[in-house]
Amino acid sequence: MENITINLMQIVDGTSTNDEGSKLYRALVKELTKGSTVNISLQDATPMSSSFLNSSFGEIYSKFGMELIREKIKLVNYKPTQAERIKEYFKIVSA
Repeated sequence: MENITINLMQIVDGTSTNDEGSKLYRALVKELTKGSTVNISLQDATPMSSSFLNSSFGEIYSKFGMELIREKIKLVNYKPTQAERIKEYFKIVSA
């Protein structure tokens, strides 16, 4: 299977709205349905709002589940605070 890198800030204008989150969701679904492993580069990404997370990672969680997320989605070029925000988000949605 292919290993794809999505540079978040090349597909969204920011990380605060549902619309921007949906752009990431659509990009992820396209690759995940092909069986690809997806690296999400968070380089230069702005802080992520709950709306953005719900429309991107939350929808991916609903569609594919946590196991696929752990196996097929990796964060790269991230700051520790960005990774912690996403990790905390998944703790909430999977509780």
